[in-house]
Amino acid sequence: MTDAQARIVRALRELTDDVGYPPSIREIADAVALSASTVAYHLRTLERHGIVTHAPHRSRSYQVLLW
Repeated sequence: MTDAQARIVRALRELTDDVGYPPSIREIADAVALSASTVAYHLRTLERHGIVTHAPHRSRSYQVLLW
């Protein structure tokens, strides 16, 4: 896992814990100081590796499975 991916996973967990539901990709991007497209790319990679999951066609559905 790259440093950027680790920051994304950490932000996803923290933001979800703070408000009780998963953040948007843009909210994650703001938290880790990356572009939304870069965060989306890393989330797809993390999903392929089984670290995060999300429901297709649903916003705010990314969840951390492992880590």
